[in-house]
Amino acid sequence: MSQIKSEKQYKAMMARIDELFFETDEKTPADDPRLLELDLLSSLVKEYEKEHFPIEVPSLVTTMNSRMKEHHWTQKE
Repeated sequence: MSQIKSEKQYKAMMARIDELFFETDEKTPADDPRLLELDLLSSLVKEYEKEHFPIEVPSLVTTMNSRMKEHHWTQKE
């Protein structure tokens, strides 16, 4: 499979990634088939999400307002 073609495929792959995530850990050998499958599915999902759920860079104003809110700063500060 070269790419995810539908939301149904995307959801199925996300479910499989969840399963594999809990079946593997940092002690899992790099050549373990589960880890290889997890890596492949993660790459496919990353590409799908990049196209269908893009994350835009926030504007400077949005960033500043967010930071002010986090630190309880007033505009004067």
